[in-house]
Amino acid sequence: MAASGFHVGTWVGTYPVDASLVTVCHSGLGGTGDVAILSASDRMSLMPFAQISTRIGGATTVISAASLIHLFA
Repeated sequence: MAASGFHVGTWVGTYPVDASLVTVCHSGLGGTGDVAILSASDRMSLMPFAQISTRIGGATTVISAASLIHLFA
């Protein structure tokens, strides 16, 4: 996930390390993981973006799981 965020960040024109950190945040224990990852990397200024990433990633996971349950059940 970090590598894909890094490459997409480069492609979009943002800082690749910051893009990869925000990408990793949406899989790390929700809001607590956001705080842990961003504080460990000293990038707490990215918290709003990490929160958005966490919420979008969570919603996408729930929708995907519901679709797969409907498909296989």
